[in-house]
Amino acid sequence: MALSWALTPIGLDAFAPAIGSAGHKLAASSGSHLDPSQPSPSPTPPPPDGPPPVEDPLLLPDLMTSNPAGLQILSLRTGRVLRFTNVVWNGGEGPLELFGVPDVAAASIRVTQRAYTAGGVVAEWTVGEFIFHPTHEHWHLDGFVVYELWSVDPRGDLDQLMASSGKLSYCLIDTDVVDRASPLRPSARQYYGCGRARQGLSVGWGDTYLSYLDGQSLPLDGVPDGFYALASTANANARLREAKISNNAGMVYLQIYGNRLNVIPQADLAWVRWLTEH
Repeated sequence: MALSWALTPIGLDAFAPAIGSAGHKLAASSGSHLDPSQPSPSPTPPPPDGPPPVEDPLLLPDLMTSNPAGLQILSLRTGRVLRFTNVVWNGGEGPLELFGVPDVAAASIRVTQRAYTAGGVVAEWTVGEFIFHPTHEHWHLDGFVVYELWSVDPRGDLDQLMASSGKLSYCLIDTDVVDRASPLRPSARQYYGCGRARQGLSVGWGDTYLSYLDGQSLPLDGVPDGFYALASTANANARLREAKISNNAGMVYLQIYGNRLNVIPQADLAWVRWLTEH
């Protein structure tokens, strides 16, 4: 994986857009995935090549996924679907920062991830492409998240994969504060535009996709009544560099019966095991 390094220390504020106050709730006005008019800062020029620092580690992001919420079953003309809200957030020491770089020869927008050290040294590497999402009407990082519905065996363990979204694209912006106690969390959103120039997630901030948005559902045709687990996994391609990749999934257990469902707290999984055995 090729790296580029800037040897001149710079402050992180040099890469942060000047923004005013922003609400923390996802709405069609600020922080929304429905507003393609949000401004996108111009990308900072790539740093020059140079040797990497020896004793100055990168402050990497740590992507985590909250358990899917807002679950509901809807009967559509195309069949039954399970809809849900998903939140991916950054619990690391540094921001997740993505820049789009036009590749004229390939007619694509190549995406580079940029990370910093405490001393201000910069590193970057290629992680994928920005693609235009026709329904959301803005730019997404390709193959970022996967949604899966699993059946649960009598022990409460995952059994068979019943439905999958495949690898979905995502626009990554700060929409909600998740970790208010983090001393590294900026007080205002630093990433707020779904353009192809710059996207990301600040430390302590999350990106919320509400259940009514396109892509926030799984088909239930052929899925019988029973007990299931709904899992959401961020950085599905494992291309983004982060502090830890083993904590990228969120999961919720549920019981489906007809067009209704019950969400089952993890503390009650023993009850699920008992029900599936009797």
